[in-house]
Amino acid sequence: MRTDFLTDLYGYVKKNDYSGYDLFDGLNAKLPRYVGLYKSELFKLFWIQLNKRSPINFRPLFITPREFNVKGGALFLLGLVNLYVASGDAKYLEDMEYLYSRILQKRIRTGSGSGFGYNFEWKARAFSVPVETPNAVTTVFVAKALLEYHRRSQKDVAAILEEMKNFLLAEMIKFEDDKKLCFNYVPGKDAEIHNANLLVAAFLSEYYGLSGGKDGKLKEKIKKAVDFSVSDINPDFSWPYGTKPFHRWVDNFHTAFNIESLLTISSIFPELALDEIISNVIRYYLKELFRGDGTPKYYNDRLFPINIHVLAGTKILLNKLSGMEAKFGIDPERVRQITNKNNEWIEKFRSPKGYFYCQKNRFFWNRIPYMRWAQAWMFYALSTDLLNAD
Repeated sequence: MRTDFLTDLYGYVKKNDYSGYDLFDGLNAKLPRYVGLYKSELFKLFWIQLNKRSPINFRPLFITPREFNVKGGALFLLGLVNLYVASGDAKYLEDMEYLYSRILQKRIRTGSGSGFGYNFEWKARAFSVPVETPNAVTTVFVAKALLEYHRRSQKDVAAILEEMKNFLLAEMIKFEDDKKLCFNYVPGKDAEIHNANLLVAAFLSEYYGLSGGKDGKLKEKIKKAVDFSVSDINPDFSWPYGTKPFHRWVDNFHTAFNIESLLTISSIFPELALDEIISNVIRYYLKELFRGDGTPKYYNDRLFPINIHVLAGTKILLNKLSGMEAKFGIDPERVRQITNKNNEWIEKFRSPKGYFYCQKNRFFWNRIPYMRWAQAWMFYALSTDLLNAD
């Protein structure tokens, strides 16, 4: 992939101070609040979906502020760490420290530790979440960024990582029995989401290794979480988003998240013998979540929308799998085919101004430059090419 894409994107996000609009920030609009429309839960659901799906950006009209999203900040930090590792240029350290400080400003103290959440009220079909409510996914992406920052710069992040670990273990376990455990996406909500559960398990695995690998109780919880999510894989090795009847879809980037999490967990706990499961899920992913020519599909049963998040997730995962083809029985030619087609689509999604569009639907484009959903993910994804360069 052309390095100028990353350079130009870096300039764009710095110019905007890593802040902007988000795909899900519809309820940050001030005008509907001023006239009392947010008193209706039905209107709130309609409004967030309208802002999410519309190719026209209503946010300036309805007074929606451009804000810093902490998950986006974590992705930018991950990308900067990769830039620093690839170049050795100390200039990136200043930006890394700046993002680290901004991320910590968003820390949410809880009864047991610390977590991180979104800068918008989040209303989904299964639950509604107030602004700045700590959730598992955002917390784990911050933890992942801090871990990489520590590894490459020796930044002392032990205290905040312990706070996040304590929050996840004390407040985010939805259920636990003798054999299985599920980490919640959001505290107290009735939803069992596999990518959230496995992201927490992957972070706790890394924490386990970083802290000396002596906590048998933590290891047991990780194993239970893995068993819970792996047991819900379909017979054809497709992986549903969650366990609720309305969460049984199979999509591209959440499957990629699950594969990445299992790779991390397996690297720390090879005794869990996850290689065969990983191989089978990867085989399904490469065959069924891309068309024959390598074009990325959003869902296993339909192509559209072609989404920037999917393009970024594909690049990140395929770069992570580089060198593991023999281990997992991956067809290198299929990977090359998907990589080439994915890069073609990334070029189509790139604005001449250096940022990336959101998605292409069957009949129209959404070219809104979302900061977290598009720019942060592509910044991180493009940075992984640098580590994977010959």
